[in-house]
Amino acid sequence: MIPIQLTIQGLYSYQERETIDFTNLTGAGLFGIFGPVGSGKSSILEAITFALYGRTDRLNLSGDNRYYNMMNLKSNDLLIDFIFETGKDQTAYRALVKGKRNAKKFDEVKTLERTAYQKVGNEWIPIENGAMEEAIGLSYDNFKRTIIIPQGQFQEFLQLGNKDRTRMMKELFNLGKFEFYYKAVSLESKNNAQKQLIEGQLQQLGSIDPEQVNRYREQLTLLEKDIKEQNRQLIENQRSEEQLRKLQELTQKIAEAEKTQQQLQEQEPHFHALEKKISRYEQGVILFKHLLDSLQEYRRKKELREAEIRSDSEKLKAEEIEIEKLEKQIEAIKPAYENREELKRKAEELVSLLQMKTLEEAIAGEASRVNKSTEALNNTLREIESLKTKKEQLEGEIKVARDNMPDQSVLSTVKAWYIERHHLDSQLQDIENELHKYHQQQKEIQEAKFGLLSDPLFEGFPGDAGYEACSRHLSAVAGKIKEKQMVLAEEESHLRVKDQLKTYAEALEEGKPCPVCGSLHHPARLKSEAYHETLHQLATQKLSLEQQLNQIAALEKELTLLESRQMQILPNIEEQHKKKKAQQEKIASHLGQFVWKEYPDEKTVNEAFHRGQQIQEALKKQEANLQKAAQELEKQERFRERFREELEKIKTSLTVHQTELKTIGQQLQRIQPEQYRHTAVQLIEEEKNRLLQESVRIEKEYTENSNLLTERKRGKERLTGSLTSNRKELEKELTAIDQLQKALDIQLEKSSFQSLEEVTDILSDPIDTEKEKQRLTRFKEQLLHSSSTLQQLRIEAGNRVYDAEAHHSLLDEISTLSEQITQKIQEQGKTTEQLTKLQKDLERQTSLRKALEGLEVRAENIRTLKSLFKASGFVDYISSVYLQHLCNAANNRFFQLTRQKLSLEITPDNTFQVRDFMNGGKIRSVKTLSGGQTFQASLSLALALADNIQKVTQSNQNFFFLDEGFGSLDKESLDIVFDTLKSLRHENRIVGVISHVEEMQQEIEVHLRIENHEERGSIVHRSWEE
Repeated sequence: MIPIQLTIQGLYSYQERETIDFTNLTGAGLFGIFGPVGSGKSSILEAITFALYGRTDRLNLSGDNRYYNMMNLKSNDLLIDFIFETGKDQTAYRALVKGKRNAKKFDEVKTLERTAYQKVGNEWIPIENGAMEEAIGLSYDNFKRTIIIPQGQFQEFLQLGNKDRTRMMKELFNLGKFEFYYKAVSLESKNNAQKQLIEGQLQQLGSIDPEQVNRYREQLTLLEKDIKEQNRQLIENQRSEEQLRKLQELTQKIAEAEKTQQQLQEQEPHFHALEKKISRYEQGVILFKHLLDSLQEYRRKKELREAEIRSDSEKLKAEEIEIEKLEKQIEAIKPAYENREELKRKAEELVSLLQMKTLEEAIAGEASRVNKSTEALNNTLREIESLKTKKEQLEGEIKVARDNMPDQSVLSTVKAWYIERHHLDSQLQDIENELHKYHQQQKEIQEAKFGLLSDPLFEGFPGDAGYEACSRHLSAVAGKIKEKQMVLAEEESHLRVKDQLKTYAEALEEGKPCPVCGSLHHPARLKSEAYHETLHQLATQKLSLEQQLNQIAALEKELTLLESRQMQILPNIEEQHKKKKAQQEKIASHLGQFVWKEYPDEKTVNEAFHRGQQIQEALKKQEANLQKAAQELEKQERFRERFREELEKIKTSLTVHQTELKTIGQQLQRIQPEQYRHTAVQLIEEEKNRLLQESVRIEKEYTENSNLLTERKRGKERLTGSLTSNRKELEKELTAIDQLQKALDIQLEKSSFQSLEEVTDILSDPIDTEKEKQRLTRFKEQLLHSSSTLQQLRIEAGNRVYDAEAHHSLLDEISTLSEQITQKIQEQGKTTEQLTKLQKDLERQTSLRKALEGLEVRAENIRTLKSLFKASGFVDYISSVYLQHLCNAANNRFFQLTRQKLSLEITPDNTFQVRDFMNGGKIRSVKTLSGGQTFQASLSLALALADNIQKVTQSNQNFFFLDEGFGSLDKESLDIVFDTLKSLRHENRIVGVISHVEEMQQEIEVHLRIENHEERGSIVHRSWEE
């Protein structure tokens, strides 16, 4: 991630907008940001982290009123605009933060609005805020450990605990991708499911006998032989049956042919009569039909023509009457029609007269409006002068109030000092509470120890003895008890031997051999004594000693637990004491920064704040009144301009109307305006409408009658022409009818027909001659074909006779054979199917067993992987490898920076330690390093981390920012820091340093200098501009 540009406004001490162009800074490789304490240096880094992640360590989201305290008290707006590049292709991104103060409630600042953009081409495209974090590739905590390292956290990675450092490595290098345990569990579940499935399939198959395959094959061979023999016999029978079936069919065909021949012979007289009728009809059609049809057509036309002539004659008489009537009407209306234009012109002058009356009313109204507008304009001018005086008075009062306003910047700084003081005191109280808790636990442990030392086993033992002395005392007591146990064991053994010998002694008889020594004489027998009571006492003593040993073991266990708890508490107490001391130093340092004598306590600050708020509220009211007065003044000025414009418009309109009235009066010729001066507008309007309506009525009536007369004359001409034409056509049609009648008489004399009635009767029954001829031809062909077919069939049959009984017997035999063959084939198919299934089951059983063996081997491998990945073991191992590589990379620099005196190493539990080559290469804790050496080690690790982050995020450059005051380092350590930072100039990397130490500024040429101005807030000065 490479910063490009940062713009800040209204954040903490940044009152004015400040834009930092990082191009010159990052181009130098090593650059600095310097300024005194409280100038606003760290606010630059906080602005970047808040823009990227929306988080800040300085203020909590709840409880600290974060957004109010982040915004500068003299500002009403907050802006953070950060542009940076990241990724393999150095893609540009932009993070934008905006916020506003509530205008009515000073201490209310709503949630800041965060937006993100990605540059595509020359445009900023909006993206999700999470996409920006994904592009950087770091969480908020790891970003502060590797890219921008806030004040006091530079050494954090070096001093992190094993668990936190391992978690950080996982997040930085995405080692979670090696977390395969649950995947292994999933694979195991799937593999087990497959195993169970295959085992179930094997159980379904059951036991399979391979010999059954041979038995099925033998059965199929026998079936195939039987089917072949039966098929041969069936074919022979089918051939015989086919010959009988053909003879049967031939016999049936002969019977059908004889029947058909008889039917055709019965129809022969009918077709002879049909042939004669067709000949007679054709003769009538050829000789007479065309003449008869023509005669009929001319007679029909003659009748229609005569009817049309009668109708046209009647219509012609009616038209002549109407024409005469219309000519009289037109002659009567013609004088009025010729005078219609005079009526129109008079109506038009009446319209002008109405317009003159409208203009006279408008002129009177406009004259009145001129007077009223002049009065309104004068009133507005007086109001404007009054408002100007009021505005000047309010501006003077506001100036006085602002001069009396306390310095909000100083108050904010003092308020922040007191807030920080309370925060430090609260942290100190938390540390003291934690110390009290540990001391109380220590006291409880001591009381428990005293309770254990009150045991009789510690009688005479000093109560303040250490745990080691107590342990030695208990070991000595246990040793004595064990010695007593050995003595008691010897006594018990001796007594048991005597007790057994007593039994033998009581059983001895004189003259019989002793079972122990074999002697026949027993002069000194063992006297009987009470051994049982003694043995019982010894057992009681042994039990008591055993209980004492158990008590010692319990005491040792309790003491060990107490010692372990004591050892756990002591480092915590020591750490809390260190924290308390550091916190007290912070408080002392913070007290040393107090320079505001006029605000000796927080009450004074609060009173000043309250007074400022009262003045601010009064200012708000006065400013509101000023704004209201200014708005009212602007409103009245707008009224003034509007009244002026309106007055000019009215005067212009009045002049135009007066001119127009004069022009219209001069144009009137047919009417005198004085005659209508007292006439109502409605009456003038009615007279105008009457004249226009009369003109329209006359013109309409004359036009309609003229058009109707013309149309009637045209109708008369059409009827006259039609009558002449129809009479000529009627004469032609009568001549044609006479000629056709003579032609028919001549044709009848030549034909065989006796009269026209006979011809008409024949033609009245139409015949489709072609169709009937075809039917006659088909009949003759059928008769000829039937005779020929019957003769052919009789020749083919010869002397053979069909035997139906023999045919049925043969068919039964064929059916029986077919059923037997079908059964055999079904049995063959069933056996074949069983054989195929058996062979498939055998193959499937072999395949399933092989697959099951593979799954069992895979299950064993998965169990091995699962044990490897269990409890993040593999991820922890990878994390250790990454950490070792990181340590090696850091040592390449650290070893050189310390002039080959020191190197970093990783312990088995992933913590850092130092090998000191000045002291024989011995190992020691990193906590023993000096301030300068700690800085060198932390810087080496930070640079190594930055190199690795560059590879992970695929950036072309690496960059990190270090906010470390260095004020607590002595001169020697500070010199080491200077030398270390100077060595970075020769490397291709970008490192930014923030410090208030002036010597730093002299060593780093390219830098920004931050100054906190009393009036303007934090101001950025650039070294290349000074």
